[in-house]
Amino acid sequence: MKQNPIATIIFSNGGKVQMELYPDIAPNAVTSFIYLAKQGVYDHYPIERIVPGWVLDMSYHAFHNPKACYFIPNDVKSGKYLEATPGTIGLGGYGAPEIAGGEFFFPLADCPSITGVYPIFGKITDGMEQIRWMEQLKTYPVPYPDAPDVKINTPVRPVFIEKVQIETFGKCYGEPTRLEGIEKPLFWPCIYP
Repeated sequence: MKQNPIATIIFSNGGKVQMELYPDIAPNAVTSFIYLAKQGVYDHYPIERIVPGWVLDMSYHAFHNPKACYFIPNDVKSGKYLEATPGTIGLGGYGAPEIAGGEFFFPLADCPSITGVYPIFGKITDGMEQIRWMEQLKTYPVPYPDAPDVKINTPVRPVFIEKVQIETFGKCYGEPTRLEGIEKPLFWPCIYP
């Protein structure tokens, strides 16, 4: 019997979020997430962006790690995708159709403006209360380069991703397919393709 991979995010407050990932729906996103998690890119990283009622965004700086500075093909172009709703996890981007290889987020409400734009690659099976707890954290506004309308709210007291554990049930996911020649955001730690 085929089993989808399971990811468990352990946070610095002791909370956990467990997710089932869907390689049949978003193969590029799942492979990229697993690839970076297994390299420890997400470990010990503070959550960077909370927009209550919309999205909890783990990073918009490629996790300050050159290993995460790449774009991948967008899975939604296949025409098969999930809706962005509370309890799902997705990979984000910067307006272009390409998707950042590692910048994952949790929708905090039904997000029709995200559905079919960014790949939703999994669903929370346990720990939604941790997401709702983080949504309520006290934050302060941070300016976003060249886009004053974009809301960036960073927690006053940082909450860290301590570790992301992956169970693939013996299946190897390898390295993600990267897109070359795409200009990197200036606030990533690696601005050259």
